[in-house]
Amino acid sequence: MALKKILVAYDGSDLAEKALDLALDIAVPNTETAIDVVNVVPIPLLNETQAISFKEITDLMIEDGEDTLCKTHDKIEPLGDRANTLLLTGTAPASELLKLASSGHYDLIVLGNRGLSGLKEYMGSVSYKVFHGADIPVLVAK
Repeated sequence: MALKKILVAYDGSDLAEKALDLALDIAVPNTETAIDVVNVVPIPLLNETQAISFKEITDLMIEDGEDTLCKTHDKIEPLGDRANTLLLTGTAPASELLKLASSGHYDLIVLGNRGLSGLKEYMGSVSYKVFHGADIPVLVAK
């Protein structure tokens, strides 16, 4: 099976770096393979009043997500226009990744086993949820 499009979940963690490296190992020699490097900023569900009150914080979180994606620039540069970075926001990173995967015509999802979230024990592992919820192959970097 030829891989045309790979979704890489990236949060700046060491295992996200490994996931990106794995995706690049696949994509660089295969000139038909493109990758999308995605960072999901977990924004809590807020009502209108809360959203106004927390606007500065959410703006900072989004800016931090953009900065995180900028760190991938040098690594993905060899792919040229076959590589993109995407910033998503949502209340549940795993759900956002799965929605993108199902609508983006991806052949593979690559992500790290553990990310930077301090809430993973409370909310559950993103990699676990993506692995079990995806309808395409998932490669988990350890």
